[in-house]
Amino acid sequence: MPEVEEGLLRREPCTRFEDFLPAVVADALELELADGLVYERVELGELTAQWRGRRPLGDVYFGPMQRRDGWSTATCVTDALAFFESAGFVEWLGRLAGEELEFLRPVTAYRLERGDRICLHDDMSDPDHAVSVAYNLSRDWTSVDGGCTIFGSVTGITPLPTPVDSPIPLQRWEITDEEVFVPSFNSLLVMKLGQEFAHGVDEVTGSRPRLSLVGIYGRR
Repeated sequence: MPEVEEGLLRREPCTRFEDFLPAVVADALELELADGLVYERVELGELTAQWRGRRPLGDVYFGPMQRRDGWSTATCVTDALAFFESAGFVEWLGRLAGEELEFLRPVTAYRLERGDRICLHDDMSDPDHAVSVAYNLSRDWTSVDGGCTIFGSVTGITPLPTPVDSPIPLQRWEITDEEVFVPSFNSLLVMKLGQEFAHGVDEVTGSRPRLSLVGIYGRR
């Protein structure tokens, strides 16, 4: 893992690290997310639409993600997924955040296709949430393809009508100091979480799926 400045996220609350994993591992993870996983649809009103890696236990965030029948997961993929849960990785994130962190739940695969997007949100369903990571597996991506990550400081939140089957109340967020990150293959985007920040993904306009692994870590 790259050397990092202690507490960097206090100064730069959204920071990206390029070429994060060995190339052979990134290639295997890309194949796993593109061809090996089973996904389930997630839609929240007209604000969010995406595919999420399905877990056979029926739990959104725990248990192994479901593979297609006959699919053989490479050992390096299993090791890479475990890496995001490791004490070494959590300690590294803690140095970035400038506080002790703990692993909360396994990373989850997300697939966004043309027209999909993720509305601005703060990931603060739990006040102990501290850091979010998004490991990107979208190769040769440009701004023309859409699907950029948006990060900024919250200036306002407007409640919206929420369908009865929505797991969370729908809101429209307004931000300032907006940063835009075009997906970059084999990069890790680390975001400081708090009610003062929001992030999302704008609409995918290209013909290829946007692939990523996303995880949230809590303060100890």
